[in-house]
This record gives sequence, structure tokens and C-alpha cells, in this order.
Amino acid sequence: TGIIVGMSSIVAVDIETTGLNPDEDAIIEIGAVKFNGRRVEDEWSTLINPRRPIPPFITQLTGITNNMVRNAPVLQDVMADFIAFAGDVPVVGHNISFDLTFLRRAGALHHNTDIDTYELAAVLMPTASRYNLSSLAQQLNILLPATHRALDDARATHAVFIELLQKVHELPLELLAEIVRMGEPLEWQANWTFQQVLRQRIKEPVKAKKVAGGTHGPLFEKPLSTEGQQIGAESDDLPLNIDDVAAVLDLGGQFAAYFDDYEYRPQQVAMLRSVAGALTNAQHLMVEAGTGTGKSFAYLIPAAYWAVNNNTKVVVSTNTINLQDQLINKDIPDLREALNLPLRAAVLKGRSNYLCPRRLAAMRRRSPENAVEMRVLGKVLVWLLESRTGDRTEINLNGNAERMVWSRLSAEDEGCRLEVCLKRTGGRCPFYRAKVAAENAHILVVNHALLLADTATGNRVLPPYDYLIVDEAHHLESATTNAMSFRVRAIDVQRLVRELGGPKSGVLGRFMDLCEDLLKPAQMAVLSQLVKKASDLSFRFDNQMNQYFQALSAFLEEQRDGRPLGTYPQQERVIPATRTLPIWMDVEIGWEIANETLKGLMAILRELRTPMRELADQENEDAEDMWGSLGTMYIRLEEIEHNLTGLTMEPDLNTIYWVEINPNYMEINLNAAPLHIGQLMEKYLWFQKRSVILTSATLTTNGEFEYLRHRLNAEDADELVVGSPFDYETAAMLYFATDVPEPSNYN
Repeated sequence: TGIIVGMSSIVAVDIETTGLNPDEDAIIEIGAVKFNGRRVEDEWSTLINPRRPIPPFITQLTGITNNMVRNAPVLQDVMADFIAFAGDVPVVGHNISFDLTFLRRAGALHHNTDIDTYELAAVLMPTASRYNLSSLAQQLNILLPATHRALDDARATHAVFIELLQKVHELPLELLAEIVRMGEPLEWQANWTFQQVLRQRIKEPVKAKKVAGGTHGPLFEKPLSTEGQQIGAESDDLPLNIDDVAAVLDLGGQFAAYFDDYEYRPQQVAMLRSVAGALTNAQHLMVEAGTGTGKSFAYLIPAAYWAVNNNTKVVVSTNTINLQDQLINKDIPDLREALNLPLRAAVLKGRSNYLCPRRLAAMRRRSPENAVEMRVLGKVLVWLLESRTGDRTEINLNGNAERMVWSRLSAEDEGCRLEVCLKRTGGRCPFYRAKVAAENAHILVVNHALLLADTATGNRVLPPYDYLIVDEAHHLESATTNAMSFRVRAIDVQRLVRELGGPKSGVLGRFMDLCEDLLKPAQMAVLSQLVKKASDLSFRFDNQMNQYFQALSAFLEEQRDGRPLGTYPQQERVIPATRTLPIWMDVEIGWEIANETLKGLMAILRELRTPMRELADQENEDAEDMWGSLGTMYIRLEEIEHNLTGLTMEPDLNTIYWVEINPNYMEINLNAAPLHIGQLMEKYLWFQKRSVILTSATLTTNGEFEYLRHRLNAEDADELVVGSPFDYETAAMLYFATDVPEPSNYN
């Protein structure tokens, strides 16, 4: 009901400042709302003279000018009144740590319990598009504006908190109790709210039905049987009658009968005929079709007939999620209805997109170790009340820290094997479901990043197929390059070392706890020494990598002749000549030292996995999870070792390397990317598949396909160009604005 029975008031607080740095910036406005449930008891607000100019971008954001604060009180003169207003009741704010950093420096709110509406929303609204205050207010149908004025934002924070409190009341009691249990040991700014609601609801009977693994939601219902639906069995190719297929698009055809306001487009028919011919004759094809052609139906219609008639699979690869959604949720269902075809279609993504029930259960058993883990775990558990897919794209993972926690919950893990998931979950694993659906689909929709990167790295997520259609093909090279690229920063190494931990923390700490319960004392003594050595080596590696990055910083400074960094990042290619520079010798020495430590650490991780594998083979789930965690950690370290050895000393001739520093964060990024994907295309697609069809509105360069042929090694592909049916001369207008201000002009 948005009320915590028996509780005193709460104060919603917000401040506006001259900037984000509490060491350099100052408060310019404070707003506070004292409330009890939905009832507002009092409000307090004041402008503050910061004794320094307000930056133009802050004025643009808040509307607060230097003139407005010129005669306002200074902070010290109002703090006693503000402290008296707030008293000792809990305070709530959006990203409240920011507000508290400034206010506590001024002597306020040191002993008040703090509640963060961001932390609450991140858990209770897992699929929210954005988590800033104004977006949350809009998504919760709150009419109060979030204006970047302190009192307005405090009012909006109160309203958001009340709506989120209602969502806590609506959680299944078992889930609420679990969130409270896992959060209590942590400094998590959502704890208080969950705890108070649980105290209020503790006498309720437990109504929620427990299902597999103690997890609620439709995802964990028993999946439908797919027996007798196998696709891809050997059969004779039944050629398409191209005239019959093209007749679907005639003015008297099935599409005209199914779609209101159907328009016949000769360009669409021409493309359909070419695609049907390529599939029938096992040919490769490149098609440039102008905007408005109706490309998706021009390839889906022949692909559907071909797949159904021959009991085979056609893979369709796209670059964007929007097109994937359009194909799977609109175009393919419409096609199935219009043609009355028994057509099955599915979407398959990389393993990292799917939740692993085994890893989720393992994190729940051991409980989160920090607030970020708690936030992500809570978000996932609430999401599972509704999700039917376990696909991470349904939820909003905010920032690298949350995505790293997800990586410990995803199916991209050495311990995730389909046969194990089937045995333990009865087919309820999201990746297993997606994999089975993909194997039984006539048309399988994937994205460009998965298409080549998966095949080239040997993951073999995609089921066998011989026919491929690549839409948005002008993005294929860049998407594949990005998917196969490597990037690392010093902070990434630090996070990895923290995640690995030591005898009492992280992966190694959990390893020791597990071994104490399962192994004999003699074995424990040996493993304890190995864990201690691994911990020492990981921290040594972290320190040595800092020295390596310092050497790279000196290299970058020399390349810019000692000048300060400019507005844009500095990027330096690492080529053979770079490695002959005298200053590069320090970089090489730094990496040689760090790499020796890294190899020692990796050797110990391999050794630690042995007892886990033996226990996992005895169907010990905790051991299986630990075996997978150690394997994933090893793979991440191996990726660093391989790419940084290439960048520093022993380059791969088909890889480009570069070093980059961003002036905003002063972080050095080390990068590696494939130089040319044409060889991969040739090896895994052009030579292996019977028909590969590339299509887009923009494939040609100066009217020719030669550039694309060269980049993708598409020497034997036929080609077709069809224009757009749109009359641009009479239906489009190009408008040039001549009065747009410069980005730096805030007036």
C-alpha cells in the first residue's frame, strides 16, 4: 500500500551542485520532503551561495544562475536548520551516496539510515529502460516533474519511493525473505526497505509454489516436448518452382489476400526470384535492394518454402535487435499465416546471453559478496517471476560491474554442458531450450557477431546448416571484427584479481570452503598451499601490470612529444617499427616480468581444477560450479596472456594492435582486432555452405560490388541490384539548418 505500518516519517532529499567532485565543487540548492506514506508532512528548501561561479552547463541543466544565488545564504548558515528538519529519521534519495557525500562533509545526516531509490528500482524494475529519476517517474506514471531543481526532485523521489514500496509489498513472501537474508550482511542501500516490509508481512502464510531449484516463474515450468520435430535430416533437394513462389506476391496472390492495402513492388519480386534461384541452384548471391523494397519478405518467402519442402534449415543473420524482433515477432508469423505453412522459427544468441540455473543456484547458496552482486542477483530473481526466456537482453544491466556479475550467472561457463543441464533441470535451462528450439527450427535468426565469431572460436553454438541469408550485410565485417576484438584496461586486471581473491575471499575463498567439506586433511594441506601461492601470484601480477601500464603511459607521452592530452583520445598503432623504439624496451621488460607471474598463476589454476573435476564427475553440483568458475577464470587470463604477448612482442600477422588513452578518465586501453575477416568468411561460409546470400540497401561502392567482394573474399557470388520503389524527388525533402549553435555554446 506504499505504507510501512508503525514507522515514523522519512525524509526525501536532493541537492544541486556546481559539479560532481566533492573536493572541488559546492552545493547550490537543497530540497527535502518529510513524509509518512503518501502524506507529505513538511517541505524544506533553500538556494545556497557556493562562493564560486556556477558553470554554464550546470545553469543549463538546473536553471540556477549566479544572480539567483548571489544573495543566498552560505552552506554553514543553513545546516543547523536542515539538520533539525531531517532529525534522525531515515533519508531517501536517488543515487543518495552522491548527496550524502556533500551533506555529510557539511556535518549533516551522519547517523540517518540511508535508502537509495536507484538500488530499489534496479531490483524491482529489472526491465526498466533507464534508471534516472525522470525516467523512473515516467515509467511509474508519476505526474510530478523531475526538473533538476532540488525540491522538485525530492518530491519526485518521494513519489518514486512510494511506488517502489508498493512493489516490495507485492513480491512473493519467500523471495522477499531471501532478499532480506542475503542483503543483511552487506552495506546495501535497499536493505532497510525490504527489511521493514518483511517485518510487516512476516505473519502471512506462504502462498508461492516452489518449483525447480526453489525458483519461481514461467521459465522453470516443464518445457514442451519436441519429439518428432528434427530438422536437417538427409533428403533429396526439391527444387523450388520460382514462378509459383513469385506468384505469392502477385496482385491476386496470398499476400494480397492477407494484407490490407497490399502494394505490388516489381523490385521485391525480382529479388525474390534471385533468392529462390540461389537456394535451388546452390549458388552464392549478393543483393543490393533500395529502401522500401521489402527485402525481408523477398528472402523469407523462398527461404520458408525451401526449408519446409526439404526439411532443412535456413539461418538468417541480422545486425540489429530491432530487425531480429521484426522478423521473429511480425514478419515470420505473418508469412506463416498468409501461406498456411507449418513453419517453425527461433532466435539463438551467444551463450553469455542466457541465464544458467546451476550458476544462479550456486550464487544463491553462497550469498552475494558485495552490493553490486546483491543488486544483480535481486534483479534476476524478480525478473524470473515473469521471464519466459532467461535472455539477458530483457533486463537492464547498468555498467561494467553489473555485466561482470552477470557473466558469473550466464551459460558461458566451462561447467555448462547441455547433457548435465538436461539431466538436472529436465530441459528447463534457458540455453538448452533455445538450443533445442534452434535445432528444430526451419528458419533460425541469429546476429552477425555470433555467426562468424562462434564458428571461428570453436564454440559450435549454432546447429549444422547449409543455407545462410545475411541481412544488413553492410555491417557484417564491422560486427564480426567487434565480436572478435580484445580490449583490456588496468582496472579490468584489478577486478579480475579481486574476483579471484585469496584463501578467505573470491573464487579461491569459495574453493577452500568447498574443499574443507569434501576432501581429506592431507589433500587440504596441499591445496591450501596452492591457493596461498595463487593468491600471492595474482596480487603480484596486479602490481606488475601497473608497472607495465606505466611503461605504456611513458611511451604514449613520448609519442606526443610530452604535450598534454587534447580533447580527443590518443591512439597509437603498435607496428613492427614501434617495437624497435628504445622506449618500447621498457614495455617489453614490463610484460616479460608480468607474463612470467601470469603463467605461474595459470598453471596453479589448472592444478586446482583437477580435484573439482573428479568431484564433479561424481555429480557434486558445487564442485561442478567451482570447476566451471576456475575454468572461466583461466580462459580470461589466457586471453590476456595471448593478446598482450601479441601486442608487446610476438604479433599475429592478421591482427592489428593499438594503445589508447582517454583524456576524460586517463585510462589506458590495450586493443587487438582481426585485420581482415575475408579468410574467415572463405573458410567457414563460402567454402562450407551450399548457398550464402548477402543483402542490404547499401552493398555497392560507386555502383560496384568489387570492394565488398575483396573485403569478404566473395569471389564466386552472383550479384543483383534493385532500386527503391520510393519516388524520392516528389516524396522527400532535404532540410539544412543554418542556425544550430556550437556544442560549447550554453546560451
